[in-house]
Amino acid sequence: MSCKIEYISTFLFDVQTVAFFLREYPRKAARIFAKVDKSISNLKEMPEMYPVYMDVPSFRFIVVEDYLVFYRFIKESGIVEIHRLLYGQMDIPEHNVPTGKGEATRRNRRCLGNKRNIGSTRVCAI
Repeated sequence: MSCKIEYISTFLFDVQTVAFFLREYPRKAARIFAKVDKSISNLKEMPEMYPVYMDVPSFRFIVVEDYLVFYRFIKESGIVEIHRLLYGQMDIPEHNVPTGKGEATRRNRRCLGNKRNIGSTRVCAI
């Protein structure tokens, strides 16, 4: 099986945010982004290889050092949507990762591109 990888805009925003925080550590940033890229590439052939996130069967996550990549595999269409790249010690539900109740998608569309308090690490987008 060869799946198509699609990057959701919030993942791209998260990549920029992580790059900003790691700007003084270019080797670490390069290492992390290389591992993220390799892990995502593995999803083309084995999209269900990583564990399910909490009790949300449609969302899975990849651990890459101190970071988590959240993605969704849509089996019917063979598409893997890459949603978030978050620091593992963040309050993950606070950053709009679905909790299984459907509220995240609604809230995400309303917030996209709005608030961003880097100091308090509150990022409102998916």
